[in-house]
Amino acid sequence: MTGIAIMGAGRMARVHAASIIGADAHIATIYDPVLEAAEALAASTGARAAPSAVEAMADPAVDAIMIATSSDTHVELLYEAVKTGKPVLCEKPLASSYDASREFVATVGEAAARKVFLGFNRRFDRGHASVREGVHAGRIGRLEQLTITSRDPFPPPLEYVPRSGGLFRDMMIHDFDMARSIVGKDMVSVTAHGSSIVDPEIGKLGDVDTASVTMLAEDGTIVTILNSRRCAFGFDQRIEAFGAEGMLVSNNPRQSGFTTYTKDAPGTAAPILEFFLERYGPSYTAEIRLFLDCAREGRDMPVNAIDGLMAAYLAEAATASLKQGKTIHLTGPDQEF
Repeated sequence: MTGIAIMGAGRMARVHAASIIGADAHIATIYDPVLEAAEALAASTGARAAPSAVEAMADPAVDAIMIATSSDTHVELLYEAVKTGKPVLCEKPLASSYDASREFVATVGEAAARKVFLGFNRRFDRGHASVREGVHAGRIGRLEQLTITSRDPFPPPLEYVPRSGGLFRDMMIHDFDMARSIVGKDMVSVTAHGSSIVDPEIGKLGDVDTASVTMLAEDGTIVTILNSRRCAFGFDQRIEAFGAEGMLVSNNPRQSGFTTYTKDAPGTAAPILEFFLERYGPSYTAEIRLFLDCAREGRDMPVNAIDGLMAAYLAEAATASLKQGKTIHLTGPDQEF
């Protein structure tokens, strides 16, 4: 199975197109509401631009489906993709709202939801994956504290903010998923703080650009997540897992192994990476390879729509905590806020 239909022809679709080619698969069809964009990506990849999503998915040359359109269109396309019975990988988020995520899982059923691969790409970063594997293998004994730091080099365009769903649903959702995958336990409470100090205009649009969330897991592990829409020194992505017998750290890769040793710069290392594709580019190829392997073998996807729902649940709880100014105690993904 190698023929992929890509829904979308924007930035993320182009990222996935390169990963598909890097994984020795091929792109069969491409759909985008802007036909010219679909035709341009099709011309560069040897694919066929389809006039509709349904036609692109149904093409006999298509064995699997990739959804990489804007977030607000994901769930609509997912319903169509599930109908085909073909394996599907969808970029995060599962849907543009917590309610829509719950409705999708309830409608298609848990078995079908586990066949939908959710694109939480950071799970496949080598450093992050090594922390998760080390924790699960007991290398640091009982996990006691987990700290996840995610800071972007600069804020998104202001026109993006109102349709992003907010920092917790758009940016921190990666970290909620990462926390769940490392801790391996349900969270029982969420406490969020946030402010708009990077750009007051973001606050005027109803969002925050600087945030922290503390979560308590059912086994007592404390999870701290730090997010910022601005980082003066690059793309800051770190994880620290502290346990009874030691600590595991996934640190920021640097642009090179070059280090300066002078009187004014004693042991100054090269800067960290500046862009998400520099950091996570190889992870996208690892992700698509795993997706294709699971699809060929008929296995449940290791990160799936259920994980997407649970990350959306934690993002919704964090949003409620910030708005209500209190800790939210969690009862399950059917909880109303």
